[in-house]
Amino acid sequence: MKRNLLLYGSLWLLAAVCAPPDLRAEPTNEVTVVADIAVNTTWYRTNVYYLDGYVHVLAPATLTIEAGTIIKGVAVPSTGEATSALFVTAGAKLNAVGTPTEPIIFTAEIDDTSVPDDVGIYQRGLWGGVVIMGKAVLNTSSSTAGNAASPKYDVFEGLPDNQIGGQYVYRFGGNNDADNSGVIRYVSIRHGGYQFLQNKELNGLSLGAVGSGTTIDHVEVYAFADDGFEFFGGTVNTKYLVSAFNDDDAFDVDQGYRGKNQFWFAIQENGKRDNGGEWNGEPSGIAVSNAPLAIFEVYNATWIGAGSGPGLTTVNHGVTIREYASPRVYNSLWTGFNQSDAGTVGINISDARSGAMLAAGLLDLRENIVHGFNTVASANAAVLFTDASRSNSTVNPLLVSISRTTNHALDPRLQPGSPARNTGRLPNDAFYTRVDFKGAFSRDLWLQNWTTLAQLGFLPPVTEITPEKVVASTTAPNPPLLTILRQGGNLQIIHPSQAGFSYQLQSAGQVAGGVWTNENTLSGTGSVLTHTLPLESSNKFFRVLVQ
Repeated sequence: MKRNLLLYGSLWLLAAVCAPPDLRAEPTNEVTVVADIAVNTTWYRTNVYYLDGYVHVLAPATLTIEAGTIIKGVAVPSTGEATSALFVTAGAKLNAVGTPTEPIIFTAEIDDTSVPDDVGIYQRGLWGGVVIMGKAVLNTSSSTAGNAASPKYDVFEGLPDNQIGGQYVYRFGGNNDADNSGVIRYVSIRHGGYQFLQNKELNGLSLGAVGSGTTIDHVEVYAFADDGFEFFGGTVNTKYLVSAFNDDDAFDVDQGYRGKNQFWFAIQENGKRDNGGEWNGEPSGIAVSNAPLAIFEVYNATWIGAGSGPGLTTVNHGVTIREYASPRVYNSLWTGFNQSDAGTVGINISDARSGAMLAAGLLDLRENIVHGFNTVASANAAVLFTDASRSNSTVNPLLVSISRTTNHALDPRLQPGSPARNTGRLPNDAFYTRVDFKGAFSRDLWLQNWTTLAQLGFLPPVTEITPEKVVASTTAPNPPLLTILRQGGNLQIIHPSQAGFSYQLQSAGQVAGGVWTNENTLSGTGSVLTHTLPLESSNKFFRVLVQ
């Protein structure tokens, strides 16, 4: 059943109860891509594109992908290469701009995106991934020759230093922190990952020295056999990233990454996972405190860990920080990690090198919630919680609900009364959205429609509430924040209230010209009110009249 809600009085808010989005049929026209892309090229939504082996976008070409286009990686390429993947080389561009209702999808060849259950929800390793390489500054290279070069470069891990048409296609790094590798927006990358050698893999989205001229927002990596996102240095800024059910780290950082980030969401499953984040300043075993230091920022992230089942033996830390990494994390939260493992740590600064960065004030965490760990912080990180001025806490953030299966019960927004609903720190940089809550969500479940989580039915049929119109009034109540839940056979409409006002729930069969019927009236108490109604088979619109 679908229900819509209209709240009005002195304040208007408009919301829709969202079922999982319809999955459109895939186009019947198929295009197999084997050759590298050396000239400006467009891929169209009327085709399904199959990556057969390693496909390189060569400099200075731009690959443009239309909204709604589906790209699939061939598991056993005809080229004889180990897997299939898209490499956007340094100096080339990828302009992949989807929309909330027409995301661009990268997935495995066996995945029919119009059928929700044809691939296992945690199935991984069915193709390679997407790699973007740029010309920003690296602090340290894993390549001996690259480390000695000026400017430094590295070669993408696990691959040879090959040339195509005179271009070294797997090299990244340079001297241009403002380098532009294109625009990636509303893109979902699914069911891949490939290991060349131990600790040398294709991740969901690998970013090698990508510069700040690149735009990356609303990108999901779902069910990959390694990290969701890995930043190999660079300065790219990101917003609205989703790392779901990947079997290593949700967000991995290395080689002097220095970007700004906001609204990250990660969720792990118990069978396959490592850290919520593994953040190195420089490559392990090579770190020598080279400039530039890995000073990067994260605002408003939510990490949900692997839960408390038996799972595997990998320790499920919230984040591991090492090798001179100097992250600055604010207004974020970690919860739902594996408490059955006695070794799990929330904030794990694992070596003295990053511990020194904390002591120097370069590494900083404030206004965060780290909940449900056996050990909240390692010894090097203890001051983050003993120093009250940092305002880090261990309270339950009270997310609406956590689920790791397709039962419409994953809702990482904040319950009314959550301690994450306020913060003492707001960003001042123009890149950031100034929001007054902790975590990636408050009222807007921005995962809806375009993500795999939405399309497979992980998310609930809850409302998306956005301000519509505010009517000035000196006697108006505060804007109530609505949460709508389905509980068994009932619909619950929940909102804060103020004493001295009444909250009248009404319904109608249509908005324009509809006859509104009183369903329930509750008096404001200064706390949360809940209107409970039975679910019905017909469509109805609801409004809450605040008087």
